Amino acid sequence: MMTVLFATRDRAEGLGRMLEALLSVQSPEGGWKLLVADNGSQDDTAAVLERYADKLPLSVVHEPVAGKNRALNRAIAEIEGDLTVLTDDDVIPHHDWLIQLELAAKAHPDATVFGGTVIPLWPGSRPAFISQRAVDFSILYALNEQPTGWCEAGVVFGPNMAVRTSVFTDGFTFAADVGPDNSRRAYVMGGESDFVLRVMAAGHRAWFVADARVQHMIRPSQLTEEWILRRYYLRGLQHRREGRDRPESLMAKRLVCSACARLVRFFPPSRVRLWILSRDRFFEGFFSAEAAGLDPGPEAIPADRPGLADRP
Repeated sequence: MMTVLFATRDRAEGLGRMLEALLSVQSPEGGWKLLVADNGSQDDTAAVLERYADKLPLSVVHEPVAGKNRALNRAIAEIEGDLTVLTDDDVIPHHDWLIQLELAAKAHPDATVFGGTVIPLWPGSRPAFISQRAVDFSILYALNEQPTGWCEAGVVFGPNMAVRTSVFTDGFTFAADVGPDNSRRAYVMGGESDFVLRVMAAGHRAWFVADARVQHMIRPSQLTEEWILRRYYLRGLQHRREGRDRPESLMAKRLVCSACARLVRFFPPSRVRLWILSRDRFFEGFFSAEAAGLDPGPEAIPADRPGLADRP
């Protein structure tokens, strides 16, 4: 027995597509429960869930206060089984997704956390200026391809991960101040990453399951420069909260990037323009007033942990 858990808010169309795909997913040994945390949806989400109530092993909990992690925490008490699979409301899982995670959990009893492959599912042709040479698709679209084996916390992504349910009975929950939250102008990305980091800091280990695969549905709005730059701003907030870099270590890079950004804003969309503007927006988030309030202090910064600005 396992539970598949995700939160949803006002994404009825994509949610219906996901639930339809779940009808084709093979059931693991002992069966499974689908637990959906509705985070105050105002669209047709309730009607979509009702349509699949008799087709899937579906249970719904409601958390009206905005915040994805608040919704997930509300659902913890309803989890059943030894393994909890966490995902998002915009994935298309492979037919043997749950089987692969179940096999990995049985084969590796020393692992508590499991990650899986995530492949973007594009809505059509992708604009030429959006390329992996310009921006990081793992930041934007949760692209995650790793070899099977032991892994670090940073390669376990929210759309496709699992944890032994015992971590919740041991008292771990999701941080309410991290993750998507419509009640705030900006939020710190990485709700699941924060959770996995804390679990592994307590001595747990993670195993990556390359054959556990999902596709991540990309919306047309996510293929715009505006959306991408917003995402990089939020990434800056995340880095500041996690203490990946000290502000003084990035000041010179910020000044150079800001000067370049002022020039390329007059150019048409291109890979070079996007590379520069995305880094500039990352620094804007990292050095923002709201990020300063998240600063964990120098003791939280591991010496061997590179930041985004150190990547090629």
